[in-house]
Amino acid sequence: MSIRIDVRRFAKIENASVTAGDFTLFVGDNNSGKTLMMELMYGMIDTISAWNVEIGSAKVTEMGDTVYIRFSGEWFAELEEKINSYLKERKRDFLLKCFAIEIPVGEITVHFENAGEIFYVGTIEETAYLDKEYADGNRVRIADNVEGTAGEMELQLARYALSDMLGLPVGKKQLFLPAARAGLQMLYRDFFISSQGKAGMSLPIYDYLKFLQTYSPNMRFDENEKDLIDFVDRELLGGQIEYQNDVFMYREGGSVIPLNVASSMIHELSPFSSVLKSEGNYGYLYYDEAENSIHPIKQGSIARALIRFCNLDNRMVVSTHSDSLAGRINNLILASRLNDVTRRNAILNRLDWSMKDMLRPEKAVTVYEFKKSEKGSVVVEELDFFDYPKIGYDFGRFNENIDMLYDESNCIMG
Repeated sequence: MSIRIDVRRFAKIENASVTAGDFTLFVGDNNSGKTLMMELMYGMIDTISAWNVEIGSAKVTEMGDTVYIRFSGEWFAELEEKINSYLKERKRDFLLKCFAIEIPVGEITVHFENAGEIFYVGTIEETAYLDKEYADGNRVRIADNVEGTAGEMELQLARYALSDMLGLPVGKKQLFLPAARAGLQMLYRDFFISSQGKAGMSLPIYDYLKFLQTYSPNMRFDENEKDLIDFVDRELLGGQIEYQNDVFMYREGGSVIPLNVASSMIHELSPFSSVLKSEGNYGYLYYDEAENSIHPIKQGSIARALIRFCNLDNRMVVSTHSDSLAGRINNLILASRLNDVTRRNAILNRLDWSMKDMLRPEKAVTVYEFKKSEKGSVVVEELDFFDYPKIGYDFGRFNENIDMLYDESNCIMG
Protein backbone atom coordinates (compact mmCIF):
# COMPACT_ATOMS: atom_id res chain seq x y z
CA MET A 1 0.00 0.00 0.00
CA SER A 2 1.18 3.53 -0.73
CA ILE A 3 -0.03 7.11 -0.64
CA ARG A 4 -0.66 9.20 -3.74
CA ILE A 5 -0.82 12.99 -3.58
CA ASP A 6 -2.66 14.90 -6.30
CA VAL A 7 -2.34 18.67 -6.71
CA ARG A 8 -3.73 21.18 -9.18
CA ARG A 9 -2.43 24.71 -9.71
CA PHE A 10 0.20 24.35 -6.99
CA ALA A 11 2.51 27.36 -7.35
CA LYS A 12 3.93 26.96 -10.89
CA ILE A 13 2.91 23.28 -11.09
CA GLU A 14 -0.21 22.92 -13.24
CA ASN A 15 -0.92 19.41 -12.06
CA ALA A 16 0.88 16.49 -10.46
CA SER A 17 -0.04 13.03 -9.27
CA VAL A 18 2.82 11.64 -7.21
CA THR A 19 2.93 8.25 -5.52
CA ALA A 20 5.35 7.95 -2.63
CA GLY A 21 7.00 4.62 -3.32
CA ASP A 22 9.91 3.00 -1.56
CA PHE A 23 12.31 4.89 -3.83
CA THR A 24 10.98 8.09 -5.43
CA LEU A 25 13.07 10.17 -7.83
CA PHE A 26 12.33 13.72 -9.04
CA VAL A 27 14.28 14.99 -12.05
CA GLY A 28 14.06 18.29 -13.90
CA ASP A 29 15.46 21.75 -14.41
CA ASN A 30 16.26 24.23 -11.67
CA ASN A 31 13.24 26.17 -10.42
CA SER A 32 10.77 23.57 -11.70
CA GLY A 33 9.01 22.83 -8.39
CA LYS A 34 10.82 19.66 -7.28
CA THR A 35 11.64 21.01 -3.81
CA LEU A 36 8.13 22.38 -3.30
CA MET A 37 6.64 19.00 -4.14
CA MET A 38 9.02 17.25 -1.76
CA GLU A 39 8.11 19.67 1.03
CA LEU A 40 4.41 19.14 0.32
CA MET A 41 4.90 15.37 0.59
CA TYR A 42 6.76 15.83 3.87
CA GLY A 43 4.01 18.05 5.28
CA MET A 44 1.29 15.67 4.13
CA ILE A 45 2.88 12.62 5.72
CA ASP A 46 3.55 14.63 8.89
CA THR A 47 -0.14 15.60 9.05
CA ILE A 48 -1.49 12.13 8.35
CA SER A 49 0.91 10.36 10.72
CA ALA A 50 -0.39 12.62 13.53
CA TRP A 51 -4.03 12.09 12.54
CA ASN A 52 -6.51 11.47 15.35
CA VAL A 53 -7.42 7.97 14.20
CA GLU A 54 -10.60 6.17 15.15
CA ILE A 55 -11.63 2.53 14.96
CA GLY A 56 -14.54 3.52 12.70
CA SER A 57 -15.30 0.86 10.09
CA ALA A 58 -12.54 -1.51 11.22
CA LYS A 59 -14.01 -4.97 11.85
CA VAL A 60 -13.89 -5.94 15.53
CA THR A 61 -14.42 -9.58 16.55
CA GLU A 62 -14.46 -10.89 20.12
CA MET A 63 -13.60 -14.52 20.84
CA GLY A 64 -13.52 -15.21 24.55
CA ASP A 65 -10.92 -12.93 26.16
CA THR A 66 -9.31 -12.12 22.80
CA VAL A 67 -10.31 -9.22 20.54
CA TYR A 68 -9.37 -9.16 16.83
CA ILE A 69 -9.41 -5.92 14.80
CA ARG A 70 -9.12 -5.92 11.01
CA PHE A 71 -8.06 -2.66 9.31
CA SER A 72 -8.80 -3.15 5.62
CA GLY A 73 -10.00 -1.28 2.52
CA GLU A 74 -13.17 0.15 4.07
CA TRP A 75 -11.24 1.57 7.01
CA PHE A 76 -8.67 3.24 4.76
CA ALA A 77 -11.40 4.60 2.44
CA GLU A 78 -13.15 6.15 5.44
CA LEU A 79 -9.88 7.67 6.64
CA GLU A 80 -9.05 8.97 3.16
CA GLU A 81 -12.43 10.72 2.96
CA LYS A 82 -11.90 12.45 6.31
CA ILE A 83 -8.39 13.61 5.42
CA ASN A 84 -9.54 15.02 2.08
CA SER A 85 -12.42 16.82 3.78
CA TYR A 86 -9.89 18.41 6.13
CA LEU A 87 -7.67 19.46 3.20
CA LYS A 88 -10.64 21.00 1.43
CA GLU A 89 -12.03 22.84 4.43
CA ARG A 90 -8.73 23.81 6.11
CA LYS A 91 -6.38 24.02 3.18
CA ARG A 92 -5.00 27.35 4.34
CA ASP A 93 -4.16 25.96 7.81
CA PHE A 94 -2.31 23.03 6.25
CA LEU A 95 -0.29 25.27 3.91
CA LEU A 96 0.70 27.64 6.70
CA LYS A 97 1.84 24.75 8.88
CA CYS A 98 3.83 23.18 6.05
CA PHE A 99 5.30 26.25 4.33
CA ALA A 100 4.79 29.11 6.82
CA ILE A 101 3.24 31.04 3.92
CA GLU A 102 0.05 30.52 1.94
CA ILE A 103 1.38 29.11 -1.34
CA PRO A 104 -1.24 29.21 -4.12
CA VAL A 105 -2.89 25.84 -4.69
CA GLY A 106 -6.16 24.94 -6.35
CA GLU A 107 -6.69 21.50 -4.85
CA ILE A 108 -4.84 18.88 -2.79
CA THR A 109 -6.11 15.34 -2.33
CA VAL A 110 -4.60 12.11 -1.04
CA HIS A 111 -5.38 8.53 -1.98
CA PHE A 112 -4.42 5.25 -0.35
CA GLU A 113 -3.45 3.03 -3.28
CA ASN A 114 -3.79 -0.76 -3.39
CA ALA A 115 -5.76 -0.67 -0.16
CA GLY A 116 -7.45 -3.94 -1.12
CA GLU A 117 -4.19 -5.87 -1.42
CA ILE A 118 -2.92 -5.42 2.14
CA PHE A 119 -4.70 -5.32 5.45
CA TYR A 120 -3.71 -5.23 9.11
CA VAL A 121 -4.89 -7.58 11.85
CA GLY A 122 -4.62 -6.57 15.49
CA THR A 123 -4.90 -9.02 18.38
CA ILE A 124 -5.68 -7.77 21.88
CA GLU A 125 -5.27 -9.93 24.97
CA GLU A 126 -3.34 -8.77 28.05
CA THR A 127 -1.14 -6.90 25.58
CA ALA A 128 -1.66 -6.34 21.87
CA TYR A 129 0.19 -6.94 18.61
CA LEU A 130 -0.36 -6.07 14.97
CA ASP A 131 0.32 -8.08 11.80
CA LYS A 132 0.35 -6.94 8.18
CA GLU A 133 -1.20 -9.55 5.88
CA TYR A 134 -0.62 -9.67 2.11
CA ALA A 135 -2.93 -10.99 -0.59
CA ASP A 136 -0.99 -14.27 -0.73
CA GLY A 137 -1.62 -14.88 2.97
CA ASN A 138 1.87 -14.04 4.22
CA ARG A 139 2.04 -12.08 7.45
CA VAL A 140 4.64 -9.71 8.90
CA ARG A 141 4.69 -8.59 12.54
CA ILE A 142 4.41 -4.79 12.74
CA ALA A 143 4.19 -4.22 16.48
CA ASP A 144 3.93 -6.26 19.66
CA ASN A 145 3.78 -5.84 23.42
CA VAL A 146 1.42 -2.86 23.08
CA GLU A 147 0.11 -1.99 26.55
CA GLY A 148 -2.73 0.05 27.97
CA THR A 149 -6.48 -0.24 28.46
CA ALA A 150 -8.47 -2.08 25.80
CA GLY A 151 -9.53 1.20 24.20
CA GLU A 152 -5.99 2.61 24.28
CA MET A 153 -4.59 -0.53 22.67
CA GLU A 154 -7.21 -0.42 19.90
CA LEU A 155 -6.29 3.16 18.99
CA GLN A 156 -2.56 2.43 19.22
CA LEU A 157 -2.94 -0.47 16.78
CA ALA A 158 -4.84 1.83 14.41
CA ARG A 159 -2.01 4.37 14.59
CA TYR A 160 0.58 1.67 13.90
CA ALA A 161 -1.39 0.47 10.86
CA LEU A 162 -1.58 3.99 9.47
CA SER A 163 2.11 4.75 10.13
CA ASP A 164 3.23 1.54 8.46
CA MET A 165 1.17 2.33 5.38
CA LEU A 166 2.86 5.75 5.19
CA GLY A 167 6.29 4.11 5.26
CA LEU A 168 6.98 5.00 8.89
CA PRO A 169 6.90 1.70 10.79
CA VAL A 170 7.12 1.61 14.56
CA GLY A 171 9.93 3.79 15.90
CA LYS A 172 10.94 5.41 12.59
CA LYS A 173 10.69 9.07 11.61
CA GLN A 174 11.04 11.19 8.49
CA LEU A 175 13.67 13.85 7.82
CA PHE A 176 14.26 16.37 5.03
CA LEU A 177 17.81 17.17 3.91
CA PRO A 178 17.46 20.55 2.15
CA ALA A 179 19.58 21.75 -0.77
CA ALA A 180 21.02 24.37 1.60
CA ARG A 181 21.94 21.71 4.18
CA ALA A 182 25.64 22.64 4.34
CA GLY A 183 25.00 26.29 5.18
CA LEU A 184 22.25 25.44 7.65
CA GLN A 185 24.57 23.01 9.40
CA MET A 186 27.07 25.82 9.90
CA LEU A 187 24.50 28.29 11.24
CA TYR A 188 21.85 26.27 13.08
CA ARG A 189 23.06 27.31 16.55
CA ASP A 190 22.80 31.00 15.67
CA PHE A 191 19.28 30.42 14.37
CA PHE A 192 17.98 28.95 17.63
CA ILE A 193 19.72 31.64 19.69
CA SER A 194 18.39 34.56 17.67
CA SER A 195 14.91 33.46 16.59
CA GLN A 196 11.56 32.73 18.10
CA GLY A 197 9.45 29.81 16.90
CA LYS A 198 9.76 28.72 13.29
CA ALA A 199 10.69 32.25 12.17
CA GLY A 200 8.91 31.84 8.83
CA MET A 201 10.65 28.57 7.91
CA SER A 202 8.87 25.67 6.29
CA LEU A 203 8.19 22.64 8.46
CA PRO A 204 10.79 20.39 6.71
CA ILE A 205 13.56 22.99 7.11
CA TYR A 206 12.67 23.66 10.73
CA ASP A 207 12.65 19.95 11.51
CA TYR A 208 16.09 19.64 9.91
CA LEU A 209 17.41 22.40 12.18
CA LYS A 210 15.89 20.65 15.20
CA PHE A 211 17.62 17.44 14.09
CA LEU A 212 20.96 19.27 14.21
CA GLN A 213 20.21 21.07 17.47
CA THR A 214 19.14 17.93 19.34
CA TYR A 215 21.53 15.53 17.61
CA SER A 216 22.54 12.44 19.52
CA PRO A 217 24.80 9.77 17.97
CA ASN A 218 23.84 6.13 18.11
CA MET A 219 26.28 3.81 19.83
CA ARG A 220 24.97 0.50 18.48
CA PHE A 221 24.46 -0.54 14.87
CA ASP A 222 23.49 -3.82 13.34
CA GLU A 223 25.73 -5.39 10.72
CA ASN A 224 23.90 -3.89 7.71
CA GLU A 225 23.83 -0.38 9.18
CA LYS A 226 27.53 -0.57 9.98
CA ASP A 227 28.26 -1.77 6.46
CA LEU A 228 26.48 1.26 4.94
CA ILE A 229 28.27 3.67 7.28
CA ASP A 230 31.63 2.12 6.33
CA PHE A 231 30.73 2.42 2.63
CA VAL A 232 29.92 6.14 2.96
CA ASP A 233 33.08 6.79 4.99
CA ARG A 234 35.28 4.91 2.51
CA GLU A 235 33.76 5.68 -0.89
CA LEU A 236 32.45 9.21 -0.33
CA LEU A 237 33.99 10.96 2.66
CA GLY A 238 37.45 9.44 2.70
CA GLY A 239 37.15 9.81 6.46
CA GLN A 240 34.47 10.02 9.16
CA ILE A 241 32.01 12.57 10.48
CA GLU A 242 32.18 12.62 14.27
CA TYR A 243 30.19 14.43 16.94
CA GLN A 244 32.48 15.64 19.73
CA ASN A 245 31.43 17.97 22.56
CA ASP A 246 28.24 18.95 20.69
CA VAL A 247 30.22 19.87 17.54
CA PHE A 248 30.37 18.07 14.19
CA MET A 249 33.96 17.25 13.22
CA TYR A 250 35.68 15.58 10.28
CA ARG A 251 38.36 12.94 10.84
CA GLU A 252 40.77 12.01 8.05
CA GLY A 253 43.49 9.62 9.13
CA GLY A 254 44.99 11.00 12.33
CA SER A 255 43.73 14.54 11.70
CA VAL A 256 40.50 15.91 13.19
CA ILE A 257 39.20 19.31 12.04
CA PRO A 258 36.00 21.33 12.60
CA LEU A 259 33.48 20.76 9.84
CA ASN A 260 33.48 24.42 8.85
CA VAL A 261 37.06 24.20 7.51
CA ALA A 262 36.53 20.95 5.60
CA SER A 263 35.89 20.89 1.84
CA SER A 264 32.53 21.71 0.28
CA MET A 265 32.03 18.04 -0.61
CA ILE A 266 32.43 17.05 3.05
CA HIS A 267 29.97 19.79 4.05
CA GLU A 268 27.37 18.43 1.64
CA LEU A 269 27.79 14.78 2.58
CA SER A 270 28.04 15.25 6.34
CA PRO A 271 24.26 15.48 6.98
CA PHE A 272 23.65 12.14 5.24
CA SER A 273 26.44 10.55 7.27
CA SER A 274 25.03 12.10 10.46
CA VAL A 275 21.58 10.65 9.71
CA LEU A 276 23.07 7.17 9.36
CA LYS A 277 24.82 7.53 12.73
CA SER A 278 21.91 9.21 14.53
CA GLU A 279 20.01 7.78 17.45
CA GLY A 280 16.85 9.20 15.89
CA ASN A 281 16.12 6.24 13.58
CA TYR A 282 15.17 8.17 10.45
CA GLY A 283 13.62 5.70 8.06
CA TYR A 284 12.03 8.10 5.55
CA LEU A 285 14.60 10.44 4.01
CA TYR A 286 14.03 13.31 1.58
CA TYR A 287 17.31 14.23 -0.13
CA ASP A 288 17.05 17.48 -2.09
CA GLU A 289 19.69 17.95 -4.82
CA ALA A 290 21.78 15.04 -3.60
CA GLU A 291 24.51 15.84 -6.11
CA ASN A 292 25.49 19.20 -4.56
CA SER A 293 29.29 19.81 -4.78
CA ILE A 294 29.88 16.17 -5.76
CA HIS A 295 32.10 15.32 -8.73
CA PRO A 296 30.13 13.46 -11.46
CA ILE A 297 32.19 10.30 -10.96
CA LYS A 298 31.58 10.40 -7.20
CA GLN A 299 27.85 10.70 -7.90
CA GLY A 300 27.96 7.01 -8.78
CA SER A 301 28.87 6.26 -5.16
CA ILE A 302 26.07 8.56 -3.95
CA ALA A 303 23.61 6.56 -6.06
CA ARG A 304 24.86 3.30 -4.58
CA ALA A 305 24.58 4.67 -1.03
CA LEU A 306 20.98 5.79 -1.63
CA ILE A 307 20.01 2.36 -2.94
CA ARG A 308 21.71 0.68 0.02
CA PHE A 309 19.86 2.97 2.46
CA CYS A 310 16.54 2.06 0.82
CA ASN A 311 17.37 -1.64 1.05
CA LEU A 312 17.55 -1.35 4.87
CA ASP A 313 13.73 -1.20 5.06
CA ASN A 314 13.81 2.58 4.54
CA ARG A 315 12.21 4.96 2.04
CA MET A 316 13.91 7.62 -0.09
CA VAL A 317 12.67 10.67 -1.98
CA VAL A 318 15.50 12.14 -4.06
CA SER A 319 15.55 15.21 -6.29
CA THR A 320 18.24 16.01 -8.83
CA HIS A 321 19.02 18.09 -11.88
CA SER A 322 22.15 16.06 -12.56
CA ASP A 323 22.08 13.72 -15.53
CA SER A 324 25.05 11.89 -13.98
CA LEU A 325 23.24 11.06 -10.74
CA ALA A 326 19.95 10.23 -12.46
CA GLY A 327 21.77 8.06 -14.99
CA ARG A 328 23.63 6.13 -12.32
CA ILE A 329 20.48 5.53 -10.27
CA ASN A 330 18.82 4.32 -13.46
CA ASN A 331 21.70 1.94 -14.24
CA LEU A 332 21.56 0.44 -10.75
CA ILE A 333 17.81 -0.12 -10.99
CA LEU A 334 18.21 -1.55 -14.50
CA ALA A 335 20.82 -4.03 -13.28
CA SER A 336 18.63 -4.88 -10.27
CA ARG A 337 15.82 -5.99 -12.56
CA LEU A 338 17.83 -8.29 -14.79
CA ASN A 339 16.32 -11.77 -14.70
CA ASP A 340 19.44 -13.47 -16.02
CA VAL A 341 21.36 -14.00 -12.77
CA THR A 342 24.52 -15.20 -14.50
CA ARG A 343 24.64 -12.12 -16.71
CA ARG A 344 23.86 -9.82 -13.79
CA ASN A 345 26.65 -11.31 -11.69
CA ALA A 346 29.09 -10.83 -14.56
CA ILE A 347 28.02 -7.16 -14.82
CA LEU A 348 28.43 -6.64 -11.07
CA ASN A 349 31.93 -8.10 -11.23
CA ARG A 350 32.90 -5.96 -14.22
CA LEU A 351 31.57 -2.72 -12.68
CA ASP A 352 32.85 -3.49 -9.17
CA TRP A 353 29.33 -3.43 -7.76
CA SER A 354 27.81 -5.94 -5.33
CA MET A 355 24.37 -7.33 -4.57
CA LYS A 356 24.13 -4.68 -1.84
CA ASP A 357 23.86 -2.13 -4.66
CA MET A 358 20.90 -3.94 -6.23
CA LEU A 359 17.51 -2.57 -5.19
CA ARG A 360 15.50 -5.34 -3.60
CA PRO A 361 12.84 -6.69 -6.02
CA GLU A 362 9.89 -5.86 -3.74
CA LYS A 363 10.87 -2.19 -3.56
CA ALA A 364 8.48 0.07 -5.49
CA VAL A 365 10.20 2.74 -7.63
CA THR A 366 8.46 5.87 -8.90
CA VAL A 367 10.21 8.43 -11.14
CA TYR A 368 8.83 11.84 -12.10
CA GLU A 369 10.08 14.44 -14.55
CA PHE A 370 9.21 18.10 -13.97
CA LYS A 371 8.73 19.71 -17.38
CA LYS A 372 8.48 23.44 -17.98
CA SER A 373 6.25 24.87 -20.68
CA GLU A 374 7.13 27.93 -22.76
CA LYS A 375 4.92 29.97 -20.44
CA GLY A 376 6.92 28.83 -17.40
CA SER A 377 4.31 26.53 -15.87
CA VAL A 378 5.24 22.96 -14.97
CA VAL A 379 3.64 19.60 -15.64
CA VAL A 380 4.83 16.59 -13.64
CA GLU A 381 5.00 13.42 -15.70
CA GLU A 382 5.53 9.92 -14.32
CA LEU A 383 8.17 8.07 -16.34
CA ASP A 384 7.73 4.47 -17.42
CA PHE A 385 10.41 1.85 -16.95
CA PHE A 386 11.42 0.17 -20.20
CA ASP A 387 12.58 -3.43 -19.81
CA TYR A 388 12.94 -3.63 -23.58
CA PRO A 389 14.80 -1.96 -25.07
CA LYS A 390 16.87 -2.04 -21.90
CA ILE A 391 17.08 1.68 -21.22
CA GLY A 392 15.20 1.85 -17.91
CA TYR A 393 13.88 5.39 -17.53
CA ASP A 394 14.02 7.79 -20.46
CA PHE A 395 14.97 11.21 -19.07
CA GLY A 396 13.91 13.42 -21.96
CA ARG A 397 15.41 16.72 -20.76
CA PHE A 398 18.77 15.16 -19.88
CA ASN A 399 18.91 13.37 -23.22
CA GLU A 400 18.36 16.71 -24.96
CA ASN A 401 21.42 18.10 -23.18
CA ILE A 402 23.61 15.13 -24.20
CA ASP A 403 22.46 15.48 -27.81
CA MET A 404 23.21 19.21 -27.69
CA LEU A 405 26.77 18.61 -26.47
CA TYR A 406 27.29 16.02 -29.20
CA ASP A 407 25.98 18.37 -31.89
CA GLU A 408 28.16 21.23 -30.62
CA SER A 409 31.25 18.99 -30.71
CA ASN A 410 30.48 17.86 -34.26
CA CYS A 411 29.92 21.45 -35.33
CA ILE A 412 33.27 22.58 -33.90
CA MET A 413 35.20 19.62 -35.29
CA GLY A 414 33.63 20.04 -38.69
